[in-house]
Amino acid sequence: MTAPNVGGLFFPHRDITKLNNRTISPLVYDKIVLAGAEALSFRNAARLLERLAEVKFSSRQINRIVHETGEQLHAEQAERAEQFFSGKLACEVENVPDLAVVECDGGRIRTRQPDSGPGTHDPAWRESKVGLCMRMTSEMHEHDPAPEPPESLQNRHYVSKLAKEVAGAVIPESESDPGEAEAISDNEPDADDVHAVDEYKSPKRLMRTVLASVDDIKTFGRKLAAEVHRKGLNQAPRKAFVGDGMPCNWTLQKTFFPLFVAIVDFIHVISYLYKASVAIGESEDFGWGLCADWIRACWQGRVTDVIRELQEWLDAQPARPDDISNDDPREIVRVSIGYLKNNASRMDYPSYRCQGLPLTSTLVESLIKEINYRVKGTEKFWNDPEGANRILAVKAASLSDDSRLVPGW
Repeated sequence: MTAPNVGGLFFPHRDITKLNNRTISPLVYDKIVLAGAEALSFRNAARLLERLAEVKFSSRQINRIVHETGEQLHAEQAERAEQFFSGKLACEVENVPDLAVVECDGGRIRTRQPDSGPGTHDPAWRESKVGLCMRMTSEMHEHDPAPEPPESLQNRHYVSKLAKEVAGAVIPESESDPGEAEAISDNEPDADDVHAVDEYKSPKRLMRTVLASVDDIKTFGRKLAAEVHRKGLNQAPRKAFVGDGMPCNWTLQKTFFPLFVAIVDFIHVISYLYKASVAIGESEDFGWGLCADWIRACWQGRVTDVIRELQEWLDAQPARPDDISNDDPREIVRVSIGYLKNNASRMDYPSYRCQGLPLTSTLVESLIKEINYRVKGTEKFWNDPEGANRILAVKAASLSDDSRLVPGW
């Protein structure tokens, strides 16, 4: 019996599945996949299925079904990318979205070498790339609707907490250990808190699709571009690409989304302003005044004024030695200047507010927390790269507002 096409995907054994001489209906199959994607582990998924769906499967059986589905999902993404770049991929929606937004960020996942016998061999941290494609709606304004930053971003304790959380989330992989990495996902900013802008209403999400993998940036970008085309997001009159300032994000944007307005996440900007102000003031008490002024300047699009002040301070300091430490105030300020200069063209926040565009990438950061809940843990090692890509594909599908994990009847 031929399996039905579900959301553009051709799932194996979709009508009936034989597992250890046991027939599984499509409905049960999808319950298994969803439980495997959402539960903390396959063992937990087995327990939930038995208690809530009254179907009994072992964790090993669930593992097999989830990985088969993940392999199919990942293969379909690669096939769509080939079709898109050969001009053969059709757009699946007729109505043009008012606003299209793509956000990208990276998480991390622990991997091991496959086919190496029992146990965990060559464990390592791999970067997982996550792309969030959204159909959104927002108001446009003739004048800046919020020329002053919200009270939350003028609150010293809130900004301090926010900056420290962001700094924790971007620790270079070479400088972190597994214990630190596990804590990172629990300390990322809350999207609801960050979007609590008093005068400016952030865009409202209407639909989202999610992609996640450990592919290289070019391969991932091709798949993301195909997904954006498939959902008709390229046709939107207003388009935005939001990232945290990492160079790879802007390479991806320039290569695959050149017509999208590039916006650097304002919360990451704040984290650099905070670090520089504390370094110059030698404490938060003495640096807060500078930080508040710089936040206001960047909010109003005056990043060049901030860069000038930082550069004047740095030029007045003794020459930096070649072996300068990362926590030296001069080095902190130098790095902050570099970040602001590299991203100045993506910091026209008054214009973005007038156009009704997002100012932060907290939606994708919040999404990564949901993905990390499933894929990260001290006991979790995924085969590199097949196992990692499969579980990421299934989890991303479960977080998407489409039919990738829904029976086609």
